[in-house]
Amino acid sequence: MASPWTSNISFNAFFNVVNGELRSSKAKYHGIDPATKQPNWDVPVASLQDVEDAVAAANSAHMTWRTTTWQHRIEKITQFKESIEAHQEDFIDLLCKETGKPRGTGTGEVGRMSAFFDWHIKLKKPRGEELDLVNKHVRHEFVPLGVAVAICPWNFPFMLSLAKILPAVQMGNAVIVKPSPFTPYTALKVVEIANRIFPPGLVQALGGDDSLGPALVEHANVHKISFTGSIATGKRIMAAAAKTLKRVTLELGGNDPAIVLPDADIAKVAPMVALGAFNNTGQVCVASKRIYIHSSQYEPFVEALVQATKALRVGGSHDEDVKLGPVQNESQFNRVKAFFEESKDKGYKFALGAGDVEESPGFYIAPAIVDNPPEDSMIVQEEPFGPIVPVLKYDGLDEVIHRANNTKAGLGATVFGTDDRLLQRVANELECGNVWINSNPSISPEVQFGGIKESGIGTEFGTLGILAFANIKAISTAKNTRPSTT
Repeated sequence: MASPWTSNISFNAFFNVVNGELRSSKAKYHGIDPATKQPNWDVPVASLQDVEDAVAAANSAHMTWRTTTWQHRIEKITQFKESIEAHQEDFIDLLCKETGKPRGTGTGEVGRMSAFFDWHIKLKKPRGEELDLVNKHVRHEFVPLGVAVAICPWNFPFMLSLAKILPAVQMGNAVIVKPSPFTPYTALKVVEIANRIFPPGLVQALGGDDSLGPALVEHANVHKISFTGSIATGKRIMAAAAKTLKRVTLELGGNDPAIVLPDADIAKVAPMVALGAFNNTGQVCVASKRIYIHSSQYEPFVEALVQATKALRVGGSHDEDVKLGPVQNESQFNRVKAFFEESKDKGYKFALGAGDVEESPGFYIAPAIVDNPPEDSMIVQEEPFGPIVPVLKYDGLDEVIHRANNTKAGLGATVFGTDDRLLQRVANELECGNVWINSNPSISPEVQFGGIKESGIGTEFGTLGILAFANIKAISTAKNTRPSTT
């Protein structure tokens, strides 16, 4: 007997989803397969009428959904999980096609979402603090915001669309997903499947052109924006959302340091640092983008890092043992090339890569390591979001902490060594939202994730990520007391 979750889902046709209906349009756009530079499938461009219809449907769906029980929402999320998992191979194929990820990386992104579903399914309903005061009893309730818009990035389109949908609906909100125009496919298909589980209007998707984001952000009947993307775009969203005092969660770019302490085990740490820098071709917000190595072991560590990086094979999603795919899109490809060109023009030494871009049919760039460029260089000061990273020499702990913190970004950092006291000291003094000690950067559904400074506002994942989709209401009940006679 066929599973009820697997029938009549085509992974070759894509639509916007409005009020439970699959919508097309005369205007179309398409993503590009970054491994071949060939166009992927056509996707409809949402119109302003689609926006109005979706926002109206979301508000209507929210009014009913907010009254459902926590257990009912968990039951629906469980069904949603089963439906997504029934199409796991389809999603892996689609994700690799739209992002260029190696098969193993795409499989990891799709498979990891089962853990996110499981965490949400096991989660108890958040309850606010209760206070028994002299003259009143106070109960704090978490109540849904209303309609959320999830603006998703191109580097992890499957995972981050689901990671915004789940907390929104679990807290009683409706959500409209806006996928990146570079990678619209997995997100649109996730929402199409969601509409077999949730009531019409609760989970919708709109893809489109440059006018779509502002129309959603500025809409008076949208109550929350959850955005993952660049710092520059995040600032524009925050300014636009301020017009209606929308709640915002902004997970923005980083310029994350990796600090290798002088007692670190070179053979053990170098492969971790290489993967932390180049995983997903460096297209990770918490990738290590500045690698600080103590002068006492600088040369041997750089050599070990070079060898570890050489072992990360570059290729297409169906090639064997590939760890790194292409850069996802042409604009990002050109931006990454600018870091190579600036480093070559300034005469910086390359420990690996020599600044050469591989000749290939796709947007491939061989990973590169720039050897001790100046602290004020472009490669140190800005986020490449691609397979090029500087290694930098330092002499003292206070010095490297100051240099690591000397940035407007504050997303993540990694620290490697064997002295627990020093590791904890560095972790405590780094100005960022996330620190990983002796491990690669990673996320998990239980752990809060967010940045400080210009790397973001608010947090995703964990209990605070759920509560980011709620307001808090204090309900005070007066106690029976006799009026004073004096």
